[in-house]
Amino acid sequence: MRRTFLPMIAALVALGAAGASAQTGSGLGSGSGAAPVPTPAGAAASSLTLRDRLIIVSSGSSAGIAQLLAQNFAERFDGANLPHLRAIGSSQALEMFCAGTGVQTPDIAVTTRRMPRAMVENCTANGVRDIVELQIGLGAVVLAARRGEVLPSVSSRQVWSALAAEQPVEGEFVPNRFGSWADIGPGLPRLPIRVIVPAAGSGTRMLFEDLILEAGCRHVRDIRLIFEASYRHGKCVTLRNDSAVIPVPATDVPARLLAAPPGTLAVMSYDQLVASGGNFLAVTLDGDLPTAASIASGSYEQSRTYYLYAKRQHGRNVQGVGVVRGLREFLNEASSEQAGGPGGYLSLAGLVPLPPADRAAQRRIAERQMLMSR
Repeated sequence: MRRTFLPMIAALVALGAAGASAQTGSGLGSGSGAAPVPTPAGAAASSLTLRDRLIIVSSGSSAGIAQLLAQNFAERFDGANLPHLRAIGSSQALEMFCAGTGVQTPDIAVTTRRMPRAMVENCTANGVRDIVELQIGLGAVVLAARRGEVLPSVSSRQVWSALAAEQPVEGEFVPNRFGSWADIGPGLPRLPIRVIVPAAGSGTRMLFEDLILEAGCRHVRDIRLIFEASYRHGKCVTLRNDSAVIPVPATDVPARLLAAPPGTLAVMSYDQLVASGGNFLAVTLDGDLPTAASIASGSYEQSRTYYLYAKRQHGRNVQGVGVVRGLREFLNEASSEQAGGPGGYLSLAGLVPLPPADRAAQRRIAERQMLMSR
């Protein structure tokens, strides 16, 4: 795993170092006159840190959130360099984060999926043991259409029936031949099935598979009769490869929907829906419409939590020695009320605030840099 990602990580470091300059002061916002902190290219033996710019990797669907955090962090703390950002797939972001420690590896990962146990074990095997896990807000995966178009109310079962590569017919799985939403169930419009979906590997695609496709197929009798879990999972999440399904990079979904033929639906994140400024409207799914209130209350079941992971090993110790400057300050920014509270800049971007008690718990984790316990 480490060999696979080190060349990509080295490129990240080179990009991050190219725009970095020496900083003065022993800490962000301190204003004290201490020894300058050089960039990696000019690092000397007396350097306090190897880098003066955070490197952040994120899933495509959380790239906008990571960018907002980075911009506000750089503006709020004196002497802070704008972090270098790289948006990749959710799994790739976590794999890169877990590839090891040191100047050639990212400091922070922002994703729309929680780090699975297997990835935690991979981190540990590569020496990434001191991980801080923060929850920074709630989002959701939604079906959306352009304003002014027909908005059918659909169920997860109907979405799976429309998009799955195969459908059970008399006990056998055959290629999906449904051409119109009206073929799926009564009351649905006689419009061609055409859905834009995020490309495989993105956080939004994974949530779409977990929260809509699998939710839609789990009660299908022929699916339940499949004993092998991996085979059953494949029948649930494998999509058709015809014109009914249009996979695109997660960040391109809104633009592609704007340019799509009438009647096209798209799978996107709730923050992308909000960012459209009313150009898109959400489809009612399983009887619930995704709103800030329904996501916060949990009634909209296709919701998810945004996670931030940081390597405490990269932060500076009490002597001011470490891999990078600003790790503690970035965690404090990400958990602050001005970021994730009601009316904060993340909520204005479409992230739903955590309940008050949960936000307070995340601030304690950030302030104390408490390690992930699982």
